[in-house]
Amino acid sequence: MAKPICPKCKSEDIKKGVMGASFGQVQMFPENIRGKSSPISAEYCNECGYIIALYVENPKNVG
Repeated sequence: MAKPICPKCKSEDIKKGVMGASFGQVQMFPENIRGKSSPISAEYCNECGYIIALYVENPKNVG
């Protein structure tokens, strides 16, 4: 698998993080049901801050 490169500044310094809120992690819920959820993670450029990808860690919990 090729190492990710930032499309904005061409840096290879890509990090992974989780999205957060002041009272815990931001979660993904099904559109019409409040039940199971999953954290949302991101891959971002450590040089310029560009967010390369957002994804649901446990998609089967949401759907």
